[in-house]
Amino acid sequence: MDLGIKGKTAIVTGAASNIGRMIALTLAAEGANIVIADLDEEGAKLVAKECEGKGVKALPVVTNVTDRASVEAMVKKAADTFQRIDILVNDAAVFITKPFLDSTEPEWDKQIRVNYYGTLYCCYTVIPYMQKQGGGRIISIGSDAGRVGENRQAVYSGTKGAIISFTKALAREVGRYGISCNVVCPGATLPEEGPGRRGFWKAANVPTTRDPEREKAMMKLYPMSKPGRLGKPEDVANAVTYFASDQAYFVTGQVISASGGYTMHG
Repeated sequence: MDLGIKGKTAIVTGAASNIGRMIALTLAAEGANIVIADLDEEGAKLVAKECEGKGVKALPVVTNVTDRASVEAMVKKAADTFQRIDILVNDAAVFITKPFLDSTEPEWDKQIRVNYYGTLYCCYTVIPYMQKQGGGRIISIGSDAGRVGENRQAVYSGTKGAIISFTKALAREVGRYGISCNVVCPGATLPEEGPGRRGFWKAANVPTTRDPEREKAMMKLYPMSKPGRLGKPEDVANAVTYFASDQAYFVTGQVISASGGYTMHG
């Protein structure tokens, strides 16, 4: 089935690893040219090669989403290279797991700057390009933590809740230009084996590469889970691809939880 993505240009922030990497690869598989925007230069280059292996063009750009000038330079480079920007996926994020009263102001700032300001800067910079070309798709990665709150992740939950509300308000403003704005909210999504998974557990204050007991406990919270199967990056990427496709043309201001039923909303 032709999803209407072939030949379009997609910017994916945080695309050098984990969920962002899979989003980039999935959109590339549908024929989109990909801009891999990430602080990790080597990781971005590797993902670019993977995308090019699917027959599309890919542009790795070192980007700090907390720096407006860095975002503006990345978007300009993307537009100069591909002449248009059709899809923006705001994936770059950090989370810190600890009780709120044990957290520090620098930790608050880091999560707010990367998660929320990063989304604001990217949207603010990309939307004028989409307006001029007559439309586009903006998909931001939220979290079920932003829908219901998550224990020991108060600030992170707040940033993701802000992204959800911001997206709904923005959808009302820019719909007249043919621009849709939607959110995909993962639940617990385990990265692939390797540095990504180690980083996931480190952020969750678990000192080991794997924590089978923690995984087993988490599975009880997810109706769709089964042994060895929590959320995968592919689950999020598939939802993003739907929002980026022609099938979702008339869908905007919406939130999908790709979380195995961790949260359910009527």
